[in-house]
Amino acid sequence: MGAITLHALGADDGGDTRTANLRASAAVAVAMIAVLNLADILTTNAVLHHTGAVEANPLASALLSGGRVGLIKAIVLLGLILRIPKRVPTVAFSAVLWFVAGFYFLTVFSNLLVLQKLS
Repeated sequence: MGAITLHALGADDGGDTRTANLRASAAVAVAMIAVLNLADILTTNAVLHHTGAVEANPLASALLSGGRVGLIKAIVLLGLILRIPKRVPTVAFSAVLWFVAGFYFLTVFSNLLVLQKLS
């Protein structure tokens, strides 16, 4: 009777729905990270074109000076895009992706504030 009750409550379907929702959440988060990475590159370059502006992050500064920041970001994003369909979706992984998206949102927002002050 327990299995019938579970099936009647949709427990079997709920797992599939939860998995699909977690995959969709991860996919949207990675898309947001990609868009925000592009915005980060554009806004950072715009800030750095102003006299006296320097990149405060030493790692980003080294990557920017070598012209590799876009390539490295693209490789990392491609790795995420290829990995998501192959991994078992978890709430923790989705939460980390959304945390990263939030970090990039704040970075772009900060760059835009700096650009506004420089204008």
